Amino acid sequence: MKGRLFAVGLFLMGLICGLCDLTAQVLIPNSSTKDKVLLNGIWKFKYLNSIELKEDSVFCLTDVVDTDWVDIKVPGNWELQGFAKPYYGKELQEGTGLYRTSFNVPQEWKGNSIHIAFDGVLYGYKFWINGKYVGKYNSAFNRKSFDISSFVESGTKVELAVEVSTRSRGWAFDTNDCWSLSGIFRDVTLYSVPETHLKDLTITTHVDGSNADVNVEALIATNKVKKNQKVYLKLQDANGKIVTTAEMNGLSNIDRLDSIPYQQVLKLDKANLWTSETPYLYNLKVEVTEGKKVLQTYNQKVGIREITWENGVYKINGKVVKLRGINHHDLSPVNGRSMTEEEMLEDLKLIREGNANFIRASHYPPHPRFMELCDSLGFYIIDEVPFGFGDKHLYKDEYLSDLKERARATIARDKNHPCVIAWSVGNENPLTKICLETGRYVKSLDPTRPYSFPQVGSYFRKICDTIPKEIDILSPHYPVAAHLKSYSKKFKRPMIITEYAHALGLDADRIESLWEIMYSNPVFAGGAVWHLYDQGILVKSDTAINADEFTTSVWIDSTTCYDNYGNKGADGVMYANRVPQVDYYEMRKVYTPVKALDDTLHLKRDQKNEVTLGLSNRYNFTNLDQIVCNWELLADTSILSKGNLSLKGEPHDTSYVSMDIALPKELNSSFYALKLTFTDTKHYSFYEKTYPIVIEDFDKNLTRLFDVKSDKEGRNDEKLSIIDVQNNQIQLQNASSDPLIIKGLLARMGRKTTMSEITIIEKKREGNCPLWNPYLLHPQNEELELNLPNKKVINYSFERVDVKGQFIDGQVTYTLNNDGSIEVSYTLTPRDAEGIALDLGMSFIIPNRLSEFRWVGKGPYPAYPGKSRLSEFGIYHMNSQDLNYQGNRQEVELALFTDSLGCGLALISDKDNIAVERSQKGIVVSHNAKVSGRFNKNSTPEQKIRVENCKQIRGEFTIIPLENNWSESLQKIFGQPKNVQEPFAPFFNSYDQ
Repeated sequence: MKGRLFAVGLFLMGLICGLCDLTAQVLIPNSSTKDKVLLNGIWKFKYLNSIELKEDSVFCLTDVVDTDWVDIKVPGNWELQGFAKPYYGKELQEGTGLYRTSFNVPQEWKGNSIHIAFDGVLYGYKFWINGKYVGKYNSAFNRKSFDISSFVESGTKVELAVEVSTRSRGWAFDTNDCWSLSGIFRDVTLYSVPETHLKDLTITTHVDGSNADVNVEALIATNKVKKNQKVYLKLQDANGKIVTTAEMNGLSNIDRLDSIPYQQVLKLDKANLWTSETPYLYNLKVEVTEGKKVLQTYNQKVGIREITWENGVYKINGKVVKLRGINHHDLSPVNGRSMTEEEMLEDLKLIREGNANFIRASHYPPHPRFMELCDSLGFYIIDEVPFGFGDKHLYKDEYLSDLKERARATIARDKNHPCVIAWSVGNENPLTKICLETGRYVKSLDPTRPYSFPQVGSYFRKICDTIPKEIDILSPHYPVAAHLKSYSKKFKRPMIITEYAHALGLDADRIESLWEIMYSNPVFAGGAVWHLYDQGILVKSDTAINADEFTTSVWIDSTTCYDNYGNKGADGVMYANRVPQVDYYEMRKVYTPVKALDDTLHLKRDQKNEVTLGLSNRYNFTNLDQIVCNWELLADTSILSKGNLSLKGEPHDTSYVSMDIALPKELNSSFYALKLTFTDTKHYSFYEKTYPIVIEDFDKNLTRLFDVKSDKEGRNDEKLSIIDVQNNQIQLQNASSDPLIIKGLLARMGRKTTMSEITIIEKKREGNCPLWNPYLLHPQNEELELNLPNKKVINYSFERVDVKGQFIDGQVTYTLNNDGSIEVSYTLTPRDAEGIALDLGMSFIIPNRLSEFRWVGKGPYPAYPGKSRLSEFGIYHMNSQDLNYQGNRQEVELALFTDSLGCGLALISDKDNIAVERSQKGIVVSHNAKVSGRFNKNSTPEQKIRVENCKQIRGEFTIIPLENNWSESLQKIFGQPKNVQEPFAPFFNSYDQ
């Protein structure tokens, strides 16, 4: 099916047939402030913990004394202002909020029609003016305007009373997967319009190459048609220059209506088209006149773009697009549902810097200002008709009118936003008869955009063969890779995966794998990760929490936290206060609009090397010649040379760029690398790629870094000593210090338990292989097979603790060298063992005083199979108290664990996985021979280690005691021994830390 951006005949026929009452709204004036008054501010309030008003039922009368009522901020949520305990989702408690305020109606509004608009009230409301009942509304996130002309007079003071209930009709529709906060949470606006005024405006655009048509349809409210009544259009460019003007055509033969439709097409040559990459906005000025008198002026921003979908491919302006998305709630940890513009801008900045171009509005129309910002900043939005949850009502025909009203209000408010590229009809609801009818109604209101019914993945697979062809877009949630691949072959409709890679805790495992499937298959327009931030609210606790205590929340101090309501809201790629998590940086790298295709460079020494780099242009509309690429050739931490690359490449094409790299004749450094940095037209560095350089016939010999005499004479005579392998464990110390290794070696069968793992263990889902608990195994039996002064071979037996009769047999060889180093090689063999080993290798424990962690390898963030795009090769330094300290680092060649003076130990490995974890006993350092992926919510990793399939697990590494008299070569890599890294520690305690 192909979508068109305007259907004039359908629109006009709808008006003539009487549909105007369903689709029209009285627009809030925006050309001046004299025609409207915001009623936001401090109101009087009384809270009832019941939906029964009893003696308070007279609260709306003008003679009610409210001096003993308390003040409340409007907009705002009453739970966050201390009037009730907040609850999550459908757990919302019964309650009623009674609001009162007064205002003056401007004298200059005399003769005009006067209206009041509520932009959002959770969950339903009734209101009275001067003691007289006016109306009610039950859709919390939709705007509703009321004509109150018969209730007020200009130049007078007015008493307004509002009753807000948490048990209005259909309230459960508005409690979808977030904190269920209550009250008047968006703007309340008083405004006036002349007797003849613009009641509704619809703008659609059609693109033909560089030319465009702007179709304008206006509905003018008037008591009768006057011959000298005109409607004029002025289209201005972004600088205010008039591009074209026109007088609109009215349908004078239907003057029996109280609203007269007008229509006009504006034609543009060489139009500036709107996309997320070029969010160009025109301004359309609509003037309603009578003779020479201008009755009303209205301004509408116009983004010229056309959406089409055909043969399973979704396009904007005739070009295939990929939607790199994230889900977003209107929620502030401090202000609740009443986000400020500053908070919205901060969210959009973080979304842009995370390389996302698409926002799935979950699960309702966002704040009106948020939509305007998305228009101007350039974000695609799927706007949602709000009826998530409340599924029991969807089988009742009497709720069809409710769903249609929610659809009408959503589309009426947001239809002119170019950022809206599709409609979501509900969220994860059963596809009942009234849901399908609501979808058809959405299509009748707006045939220019596609719509979808987002579905739970299991339900989608059950009904997918019977989904009606009329549904434009398919949106199954949380598919695994195998399901996603099968969908690309099965369906001929565009698919937008409106929720995927659920980021519970720090365990979002599938962003990388699922996005690559979506990007490479034309049927997928894209998808949206769940969710941008944790849905946490700032609360005070009656009891203090210990810094080492497990928590599902994020604590600023021992009694103040961002409450995630257990783990229900802990599912963002950022914490609630917008501190990015590692998942955010993974998303940023996965969503990069330019992707380098290679990982390592192999070069020859003593000659010029011509290098060809492959680049995938993943922009939808931008050629690579608009992108700046700077490069640096690095020797350890020094820059040998630098420059920039001249790029070319069409959107969605792969191109290649060549450059010459000349290595120095004398290779005096240990590590060489080429770093690329990509910067967009707005000067934002959106992507970095570092290639480690492998040099032919160059032996790094990392052990030489610890020979002080190789760099200068005068080595410290204080020799390093090793306490021999006693009790069948390494005991390592400097001659002048406490032990450097306090426990080891231990068999490693997992990693520090995360919130996602706990969730799965608690649910005990059938078919899940059990995790080993505890995951660090102490040897139960040991046998000294070889005992030489410089070499020892010990056979260990580790028994599983939680399940008896399962064993890991291990053989470890310790080679003690004259330079003080210990070479460790191990072989682990499962015996009668099964289950899942998240990490598989060997660990030892070092004292907490060795808080400085330096390494050469991928970083700075922990990385795992399926979650490795976020980290790049480099030289890093981190304190053990850093928020991002814990976890597995990939391709590590050299790691140092030292105290603040530089004393400690070094670990040399062959581009292996090295993990670090904090514990009460000390810092757990692990060599991981095998590493699984991370969890997702309610699912084990896609890439996991099944112990029963492992025959032997092998690994080797070298440990070297380290004093503070580092060699010059080592200092060239890591700096001075006494340099300490300030930790990034924004929280007192947080989950998965």
